Amino acid sequence: MSERYERLHAIVEELNSSPLVRTKEWYAEHNHLLRVYERHFETFTGVQPEITDANFRANCRLLDTLMTKLLKNYDSHEWFSLFDYLQFNETLISVADFVLTLEKDDLDSLFSNMRV
Repeated sequence: MSERYERLHAIVEELNSSPLVRTKEWYAEHNHLLRVYERHFETFTGVQPEITDANFRANCRLLDTLMTKLLKNYDSHEWFSLFDYLQFNETLISVADFVLTLEKDDLDSLFSNMRV
């Protein structure tokens, strides 16, 4: 998980540092990453259904919308909007951070209840 999480941050940093042009190979590589997410998650709205936080749920819906748009654009043109891809990665980081915070809180709570 941490390698994938670090990769998200690296992508955001790369896009922010040089947002203009990418090679055909770069788009193919990042389309492959999107396909991996698509296979793994199917939909982001299905992620952590027990979380009812409105902002979290809105971010999951946004991820689905962006994923569909990015994949469709790549299938049609072999490129996609770098702005949309940046937004996708930033939103995915936000979703991951929210889940990690909850899991940390749950773990902290568990240990405090165990008096560890």
